[in-house]
Amino acid sequence: MTEDTLHNRRIHVVGASRGLGRGVAIALAHAGARVLAIGRSADALAQLRAEADVDVRVGDATDPTFVCNLLEDDAPDGVVLVAGARPALQPIDQYDWEAFSAPWQTDVKATLLWLQHALRRSWRDHGRVIVFSSGAAMFGSPLSGGYAGAKQTQRFLCKYAAGEARMRELPLTIQCLLPQLNPNTALGLAGVRAYAQRAGEDPAAFVHKRFGDVPLSPAIAGEQVVRLLVDPTLQSTPEFLLGGRGLKAIEG
Repeated sequence: MTEDTLHNRRIHVVGASRGLGRGVAIALAHAGARVLAIGRSADALAQLRAEADVDVRVGDATDPTFVCNLLEDDAPDGVVLVAGARPALQPIDQYDWEAFSAPWQTDVKATLLWLQHALRRSWRDHGRVIVFSSGAAMFGSPLSGGYAGAKQTQRFLCKYAAGEARMRELPLTIQCLLPQLNPNTALGLAGVRAYAQRAGEDPAAFVHKRFGDVPLSPAIAGEQVVRLLVDPTLQSTPEFLLGGRGLKAIEG
């Protein structure tokens, strides 16, 4: 896709009812894409629809039938997968298995399903899939149970699926974004507060020390996804860190 061809392209944003996914849906709509915003909360999606020119669909991103039917019936040109579970924030010895494995049951399962169906379906033109993992995949997240491991597995799944697409010579590009911790979403703010308290620091000072004057926000995430979709020079890079200053390619 280029800046011109993004106009009127159908893009699914999975996990669009809140946080970074909401920012992505709004930015893509403003860029001229025909956005289908997908999420679990009908109320949140209705609020999004009142703010931006998007279609909405309530559904479970980990339901195989829902995913298959949506991709076949609506036939998108691209998918941005942001959906995920909100981890508990507590020391590792306080987790039971259900809470520990929640990111695997949601984030990993959704990534597997959407990538599987992306590989199996026919794309009208050159398809794009962007999966949101997390900076925790690289740096860990000791208060988040199985979260960092799940996010690392998302990276592996993207690499595996991208390799399959190349081997099969499919018209499909798969990329993975690793957003930094930030105070501008509910999930991010909870994490900032928990880790700031653990470090004995004020939350604002914690953010500034680690992420500078411009932490990531939903609006910045949306701008950078648009950039990734329209800039052909970025298409061959499989992974990026995503922060307040934009995209940074991950080498190796």
